[in-house]
Amino acid sequence: MKRFIKVLGMVTVLMSPGAWADAPVQTAPATGKELYKAHCALCHGGKGQGVPPMFPGLNSKPVEAYAAMMQNFRAGNGHKVMVDMAKSLTEAQISELMAYIATLPPATSRK
Repeated sequence: MKRFIKVLGMVTVLMSPGAWADAPVQTAPATGKELYKAHCALCHGGKGQGVPPMFPGLNSKPVEAYAAMMQNFRAGNGHKVMVDMAKSLTEAQISELMAYIATLPPATSRK
């Protein structure tokens, strides 16, 4: 019984407000580059080059085309992975992401 009371006391302390105040808080990515790394780079490449034909590049069209695609995905149209990813982002995050995509080096044509 004494052990139970000790454990209950420790749990109460650990669950109290402020018990974890000094613990680092993981926040969502704030910049377009961080958002790109978190949501896009795995499939579309670090520089937007893609892995055709499965994962298209994000550096061959004007950024407005990609912004329109994101809105289409947010509306529920397209591949489920893209729909789910687009719906997970806020409008502000999408704007940050598009601003970053606009900085990616353009695709080079292969001859």
